[in-house]
Amino acid sequence: MHGRNGTRRIREPSEGGAPSAARALFFLLAAENLLINYTATAMNVALSALVGDLHTTLSGVQSAISLYALVVAAFLISGSKLGRRHGYRRAFVTGGGIFALGALISALAPSLPFLLLGWSVLQGLGVALMLPSLMAMLTATFAGAVRTKVLSTLAMTSGIGAAAGPVLGGVITNYLTWRMSFLLGTVITLAVAGLIRCTVGAGSFPGRSGQRFDVPGVLLSTTGLVLLVVAALSAGRYGLLRARQDVVVLGHTLLERGGLSPVPVLSGTGMVVLAAFAGWELRLVKSGRDPLVHVTVLQNRTVRTGISTQLMLILVPNGMLFLVPVFLQTTFGFGALHCGIVLLPITLGLMAAAPPAARRIGQGRMTHRAAAMGAFACMGVGCVAVAVLFSPRAQGVAAVGLALAPGILLVGLGRGMATTLTDLVQSAPDRDEVSDVTGLSYTAGYLGGSFGVALAGALMATSLLYAFEAGVNDSRVLSTAQKEQVTRAVEHQVQITAVSDDALRAKAASRGITGTAADGIVRINARAREQALTVSATGMAVLAVVGWLMALRLPIRAGIATAASAGREPPAHGR
Repeated sequence: MHGRNGTRRIREPSEGGAPSAARALFFLLAAENLLINYTATAMNVALSALVGDLHTTLSGVQSAISLYALVVAAFLISGSKLGRRHGYRRAFVTGGGIFALGALISALAPSLPFLLLGWSVLQGLGVALMLPSLMAMLTATFAGAVRTKVLSTLAMTSGIGAAAGPVLGGVITNYLTWRMSFLLGTVITLAVAGLIRCTVGAGSFPGRSGQRFDVPGVLLSTTGLVLLVVAALSAGRYGLLRARQDVVVLGHTLLERGGLSPVPVLSGTGMVVLAAFAGWELRLVKSGRDPLVHVTVLQNRTVRTGISTQLMLILVPNGMLFLVPVFLQTTFGFGALHCGIVLLPITLGLMAAAPPAARRIGQGRMTHRAAAMGAFACMGVGCVAVAVLFSPRAQGVAAVGLALAPGILLVGLGRGMATTLTDLVQSAPDRDEVSDVTGLSYTAGYLGGSFGVALAGALMATSLLYAFEAGVNDSRVLSTAQKEQVTRAVEHQVQITAVSDDALRAKAASRGITGTAADGIVRINARAREQALTVSATGMAVLAVVGWLMALRLPIRAGIATAASAGREPPAHGR
């Protein structure tokens, strides 16, 4: 059997089974897919270690996490187009080399800028090249029921990798170092890319020359997405509407304290740029040229609603995967291993929920809409449970873990049920639109991850700051002069409160505040952290409710056929 691009597909078992070369190809690509998703969440439990080793701040590490997801989201569609033009095998190997180089730079990083370059930029670009090519090679190699099983298994590896990241990352960070996760990424990716380059018997995955590459589309889409995520990241530091401090860029004050915050400026500009991108893509289509993405696919209600729902299904759990480790490390002083243990229920929940949900949908006993709504319900209740059940006076990993376990388990169950929605989105478009929909779907997922971390951090930073300032103003221990000194310090360094008790005590001592006054500041900040987690987790629950309402617009159809079983073109294929 041959695909449209001249690639040889492996017949179904009834037609002779999958050769060993094809099975080897699948295991190699599944291993890299597992690693990619592990990389996206493993550092969440190593926040304290990263801050200490790189001499940076919590907001700096948060920026690195969000920027990684943003780079992947911004360049996924471009990566798919490049694979189509130059060959998916070549694009995968090239992406693997970029990813491995970035992982090596991250492992050796002496400071935050090197981590941003290696992890956020280079690894992000590598993933943007590898993921579309990975999917294209599998869908070109396998056919029919075999392909359905292969892609379902691949989706499971994605969820397991993301959920296991905090646990395995915690073990590696505790007993070795967080740098070892990046070193392993270098070695594994180089091995996989080398073996993929030499693998035979599964098709050559050639490229197809086409019209001029849509460079303006890449620039417009990337710029718009960057502006939106930077706006979300800025909310914690500068405030949502009113600027809490001067916005200084390259020594120039662009926005003054007390005036308009950069958040509405950046987000509004980002929306305008994305609107210009959509207009440009429509213009290319009308003129008969090849756009970066056919945005007209969003006219399909199932595609439009499904992709936006997917974004929310990733946003909520990623936000919680950032919030909980931050709270554990700043409040209880937990290391990476203890954080990983507390987060273990999310992995168990995902693995328990994903297979039954997929099986029930495949048997027509559950609709994709019901699964998505159930996922949001679990996530929302889980976020509320985290907000109300945690005990800041609990002692030890066991007590803290038991307090947080119900909420974290529910978030994991919801994340597991969420893996089924991809099937609906990819089976909705016409045959020649699947590639565009797949690119948009992947982009929405990574954009949801980036927004999740950014919004969770913004909620925590904002609520922490307001609660801390209120506590300082109401304090009977601090003198008026000390209150003014603390307030000025926080105004000039908002993230000063997002630290552990010992770190805050040291910062207070560096400003001449010791004794009873320092103890009072530490108590105020401890209470503010508790309130911040409650507010932030509740905010994630509200977003889960928003997602549930969005899922209501999904079609009510049970047992929707997948792209493979319906005979449509598989995801990530060239047009």
